[in-house]
Formats: sequence, C-alpha cells, structure tokens
Amino acid sequence: MNKIREIDPTVSPATEPGLQRWEGHMSDDVGATFGIEPMAYLSANRDEIVISGTRGTHRLPRAAITKIGRGKLYPWFFVGIRIRHTLTTVPSELQFKPMGVERVEVLRALRELGYPTM
Repeated sequence: MNKIREIDPTVSPATEPGLQRWEGHMSDDVGATFGIEPMAYLSANRDEIVISGTRGTHRLPRAAITKIGRGKLYPWFFVGIRIRHTLTTVPSELQFKPMGVERVEVLRALRELGYPTM
C-alpha cells in the first residue's frame, strides 16, 4: 500500500478534474522529512494547495498564498519549493521537495493553475 495514503486517508489522490499531485518530502518551521521513499505529497487545484505528510496536513486556500518559489538552503539546498502565505494557523516556513519530477515542472503546473510563482 502507498505509504503516503496511509499518512492522510481523508485526502484522496488525483480523482477530481484539474487536481495535480506530487510525491516527495515536506518541511515546516520545526523539521523536515527525508529519505529514499516519499513521506509527503503536495496536491493542488485552482482553489487550494494541500501539503500532507508525517509532519501534518496543511490546507492553503488560493487567496492566502502570496508567492511560490525556490526553496531555502535548509533543508534541501535550494531544490525544494517554498510556499509563502498569510495564514497564522499554518507553519510559516512550508516547503516541499518533489521526487521523480523536477521542481520547475511543479512550479509550471502551479503557475498554470493560477498561483503566483517565481
């Protein structure tokens, strides 16, 4: 069974039209996931982005997202995606590192969904 689905079974895989989904690792204000197996995923549609993994599940409505761009030095040496937002109930330093696909591909897909990407 897919380990990521075991993390958060309430969020289904890409079944709705326009939903994009990538597996990888996540980082928040406290720590990050790491390893050869994906421990998180990022899914997005025109209304929201969801980052879910062993560090928790975070839903970010489109209106709360201010910028999406290259990740920071910590923890993956700039290869992740950093999501800046205005929500006070979600960690301010959310990052996602895709596995099996380049960061620019994920950024391109998010841009096509209408998100402010760099």
